[in-house]
Amino acid sequence: MALSRPVIPFTPSGPVGAAVRREGFELPAHATAVADAREKVRGQVRNWGLPEELGRAAQLVVSEFFTNAVVHTDSCRVRCRLQVSGQRLRIEVCDEGDEESQVTPREAAAEDVNGRGLQLVNALAETWGVRSEDSHSGRVVWAELTLPGL
Repeated sequence: MALSRPVIPFTPSGPVGAAVRREGFELPAHATAVADAREKVRGQVRNWGLPEELGRAAQLVVSEFFTNAVVHTDSCRVRCRLQVSGQRLRIEVCDEGDEESQVTPREAAAEDVNGRGLQLVNALAETWGVRSEDSHSGRVVWAELTLPGL
């Protein structure tokens, strides 16, 4: 019989003295990593006791970022960092893509199967962007989601 961890409710405090929670993971840059990343994010958001609504949004964001890393870069590994601070959940996905390659939403035609992921991120996130990776070659695609009901 597996023991479940107790869910500790997240009580946000203001910017001064705000509790900061961090977690991260790394996965091989394979198509299966996208589903694994979604599951890890779902589990961490649940473990932190954050709202399920936030977890669903976070899963969509991480799915898009991981998919882009796997499909559009020559990465061997993809890393994800999650951080809750104040009223925000920050998601960072680090790949080994070159810093010059563009990460921008595109206009998908009605018949296109792909091409709407970053539009979803744009709709869900308070803010998002791309920067070069500080400690490794590559880049970081990040998004910040506001915790609902705050």
